Amino acid sequence: MQDWLKAREETVLRHVDRLPRVSPSHFRAVVAIPVRDEMERVGACLKALIEQRTLDGKPLPFGTFGIVFLANNCTDATVALAHKRLAGSGTPFLIIDETFPDVFANVGFARGVALEIATRWLERSSHRNGTILTTDADSRVARDWVAKSLCAIDAGCGAVAGRVRLQRDEMMNLTPALRSRGRLENAYEQALLRLQAYIDPIPHDPWPNHWTASGASYGLSVEAYRLIGGLPVITSGEDRALADTLARHDIAIRHDPKLVVTTSARLEGRAAGGVADALRMRSETADMPGDDQLEALPSALQRFVWRARLRHWHSLEALGEREWIAPLGLPESAINWVGLPFGAFWQRIEASSPKLARQALRPSQLRENTRAARRILRALEQAALSRASGSRAGTPVPEPVETCEPAAAQAGL
Repeated sequence: MQDWLKAREETVLRHVDRLPRVSPSHFRAVVAIPVRDEMERVGACLKALIEQRTLDGKPLPFGTFGIVFLANNCTDATVALAHKRLAGSGTPFLIIDETFPDVFANVGFARGVALEIATRWLERSSHRNGTILTTDADSRVARDWVAKSLCAIDAGCGAVAGRVRLQRDEMMNLTPALRSRGRLENAYEQALLRLQAYIDPIPHDPWPNHWTASGASYGLSVEAYRLIGGLPVITSGEDRALADTLARHDIAIRHDPKLVVTTSARLEGRAAGGVADALRMRSETADMPGDDQLEALPSALQRFVWRARLRHWHSLEALGEREWIAPLGLPESAINWVGLPFGAFWQRIEASSPKLARQALRPSQLRENTRAARRILRALEQAALSRASGSRAGTPVPEPVETCEPAAAQAGL
């Protein structure tokens, strides 16, 4: 880890003095893009950024954001094409062309360097409360991506995650089974998210939302970035690791479904563990389990209920007075975790409790679980209407968390 951080700092220092001077009156964000051999797609990526608009469709004011474009061991014409696209755009930018040794020639290291330079650019421009954004060179952000990201940070969140959709023409080249699987997974995710909103609502991330944590669309404030110590040290999956680290520090993350990025649906990608790898493995093994968040409905409901309870007890500093260690199969030493921020506490619970072990569903199981989830949602909606009517009539309103616990049995699972 120390070698990694030292190499990252040395790389940053080689380039930070090349950062363009900008007017601090408008400069609010920097987009960090790690790139390797994307000459066929980089033009579309940069064009989408150059043509960014405000929420009402007007061009963003000149100099609202800059771009740090980090070419990681490129062997094609990516860098030349990026220069051509950005040179006359009016957007402040820095292109870095590096050939890293094998141990650092990965997307985790490259994104970490790009984010660190982006952060120092904002800090040097007297914007310690600026916003760092990141996307990928095989992706095209929506025309209001920067504006919506800034809006989420301005609303008080420390980070914002966008929704990723696959490029339509490439998606049509995928097998019908793979496309069908994507639709089933999306439907089940939406049902689980709606259930989560009933059982364990999160004020800063209300439904509709999503669970995507992708480097194709992520943003965080400079304050949040410095608080967590920068991007975690990891060769790939750095986007998921970033989200986990933010959550561990109780930094609010908004998962905005209207913040959309279109990314490649190719089966041979540049980064290990990325979208391309996931698509290829799923096409090769039709019924392999998917994302572990798409777990069986009884397990998901149990997770939501326990998280809601523990979140409530944690906020009251009452964890020492309640029964949770034995029911979750935890060691008695778990009591020592109660002083942690809730995000860190909950991650310890999930990692240690056999009762909360995740087991992702196979595609063949998705329809049954989605139907059951929708039955529970209908029941919860009817119960909510009854509670609202009872409240108006002076009848006490029961806590929804308690009514949800036997829901999986009611749904027939």
